[in-house]
Amino acid sequence: MKMKTFVTIALVGIALIGATAAQASTKAPNTQADWTTTLNVKLALLEKLGTDSLHVDVSSLGGEVTLVGTVDKRETMELASTVAKSVAGVVDVENEIRLEANVANPSKPAAVAGEVDAEVKDAVLETRLRLVLIDKMGGDGFKIGTDVASGVVTLTFDHGFMSDRRKQAVAIATGMTGVSKVVAVDKT
Repeated sequence: MKMKTFVTIALVGIALIGATAAQASTKAPNTQADWTTTLNVKLALLEKLGTDSLHVDVSSLGGEVTLVGTVDKRETMELASTVAKSVAGVVDVENEIRLEANVANPSKPAAVAGEVDAEVKDAVLETRLRLVLIDKMGGDGFKIGTDVASGVVTLTFDHGFMSDRRKQAVAIATGMTGVSKVVAVDKT
């Protein structure tokens, strides 16, 4: 059963990646480097952020990546830039992703208030995480980039960061109250 589900998801992903690449070719020169960057960014978004990133179109021109589309989750919108920047060949990211709820009803005051509350909770969680990383990992805690969106934590590491220390940081973040998921990416 798991294999069948995996194959189905993989086929859907491949089809969407192909569609994104075809669309990107109308926005950017048809160079192998641009196509490769576009496909690698789309794959990274799918792998790290899941199905909510299916509606994100990716285009690339000389390492400049543009993300466009609508998503259901604020964390996907906010973390997409970080994930895209972790892909080799990406120089800069322009994030034009919007929340579906805001597109459908941009004037709803409760939605705005809810987003502000969520951002404050994320800022508190990110600050607590930074303090714990520094406390438990010493100087290495300062070298880890952190970002939090709706309880999803992204940890960003330099390529030379030791594997056992990465695992320790992921374990620390995973064990924190309020963290729903941890994503680890490399800086480029």
